[in-house]
Amino acid sequence: MQEFAVFWGCTIPARFPFIEKATRVALDDLGAIVHELEGHTCCPEGTLVKANAPRAFYAAAARNLALVERAGLDVVTPCNGCYSTFKEAQNHLATHRRERDEINRLLSAEDLTYEGDLRVWHLAEWLADDIGAGPVASRTVRSLGGLRLAVHYGCHLLRPQPAVRWDDPMAPTKVERLVAAMGATVVDYPSKMQCCGGALDRVGERPSALEFARRKLLDLQEHNVDALVVVCPSCFQQFDLNQAALRRAGEDLHVPVLYLAELMALAGGHAPDEIGLGMHRASVQPFLDAWSARLDYREQLAASFDVSLLDKCDACRACADDCPVGKVDPSFAPTELIAALLREGFDGVVADSQVWKCLECYTCQELCPSDIGMAETFRKLKELATESGAAPDSVTQAYRMFLEQGMLGAPKESARRKLGLDPLPAGGGAAVARLLGLAARDEEVAGR
Repeated sequence: MQEFAVFWGCTIPARFPFIEKATRVALDDLGAIVHELEGHTCCPEGTLVKANAPRAFYAAAARNLALVERAGLDVVTPCNGCYSTFKEAQNHLATHRRERDEINRLLSAEDLTYEGDLRVWHLAEWLADDIGAGPVASRTVRSLGGLRLAVHYGCHLLRPQPAVRWDDPMAPTKVERLVAAMGATVVDYPSKMQCCGGALDRVGERPSALEFARRKLLDLQEHNVDALVVVCPSCFQQFDLNQAALRRAGEDLHVPVLYLAELMALAGGHAPDEIGLGMHRASVQPFLDAWSARLDYREQLAASFDVSLLDKCDACRACADDCPVGKVDPSFAPTELIAALLREGFDGVVADSQVWKCLECYTCQELCPSDIGMAETFRKLKELATESGAAPDSVTQAYRMFLEQGMLGAPKESARRKLGLDPLPAGGGAAVARLLGLAARDEEVAGR
């Protein structure tokens, strides 16, 4: 579905126009044809409206949806609150036909009718289920590889069922897949499914709202995330604006907060100034600095490795328990060495004696669902370790013998004679040694 109506809601245009800008940029990059319809109002917000007048809540929601139906479109919204309101209204009016008829009598004054046949999508749902992680990855021109990002879904994107049903309501993964498709490492954390607490602000309970934000932000800091990715403007407000308030009160908080579309726009090659990242209250500069450093590092890494394959390998880890050496020596964790290599640990990994424990048996490659394995990566690491003088003494001595003699061992003729074996033909070790000596001199001359 590349053509639809967009429902911005109240919060994004009024308080966070930079989220609107980034969403427009991301949708344009994906080739979406977006219609903005006249006549839309607040969705309306549930806590403030439904508690006063349920009928007004459902009537206003039905009117907004009827405008989309009249245009013959489905609707995508980047706001959890609007999404929840529309899904709840659809579910309620589908089972309360008399109430729907009463609302339609009211709507007839504007020549509107609500049928309930349109599809309501959240932006994240549309990206995950209609577009998919593959196209998101293919449009990534500046990889987020090496960055540690956490995801906060927000309650109303996932619950309540059956009104909302597109991911596991208590253990979702679909937004993480989108973030991972841009190259980032998604960090799980204990308070992932904790409500942001922002609604408490709307009912006069600001201290409790701030405590909700504080707990999650501290949890994220303990997990060393580079940024928190959200998909709801109210959740963004809770973690961005209220983080700034908590910092003014003396809290040591420093978690950049990004709306999903902002992350997509950045990964798609758009500049921070183009999408207004400077308008955030919690500075995103630490995230941008970390990203820039990782991009520089990945460029250096690419001189020796296919970084995209390393990313894929690190994200998969299906073979983590398959290594024969790891089963004998639990200290050998090849997937962790791959992860360290991607996270700016090049020198440490090359110098680590653990890389020499890889047998290059190719078990991991045979079991790899992507036919990648890790053997070739470890072979290259051994080569680099040798160049830097970090190879084990036994390897260095054996290679020196090969250079000098052209072979790694001479036949034991006495043992062969006992078995009735004839002497082997004369070897070419001396010739190989001369050949390698000439090659070494040529390389020395070429390097001058």
